[in-house]
Amino acid sequence: MRLIWLALAVWAAFRVEPAHAQEHREYVRVTYYTIRGPMASGIFTHKGAAACSYGYPMGSVLEFEDGWAVTCLDRGLLGRDTGWVDVWAESLAWGRRYVAQDYGNYAWVTVRCWGYCPAE
Repeated sequence: MRLIWLALAVWAAFRVEPAHAQEHREYVRVTYYTIRGPMASGIFTHKGAAACSYGYPMGSVLEFEDGWAVTCLDRGLLGRDTGWVDVWAESLAWGRRYVAQDYGNYAWVTVRCWGYCPAE
């Protein structure tokens, strides 16, 4: 596991980000899911994890207008374009209360990190 994190750190230090990778806002479809287990990244589901459209590289951090941030660690079946974030919820009730009720079907997010970013 340490080898994987080391490889990611080296990759993040030397990669060149595309021009659109700078911090910016996007309007996205927001949904939630409750399936537990390993995500596409190999990390197990947890609060703050999300399945994101393929337009966001794994490890991207998206922050909602209220300051809550999620990390794209999973993929889903909502399409390959950008524009959706499927937040992991610990239960249906939690998802309804903290995702659906707070953000509705669509919300603005700020892309804080494009792909895996080094710790600040």
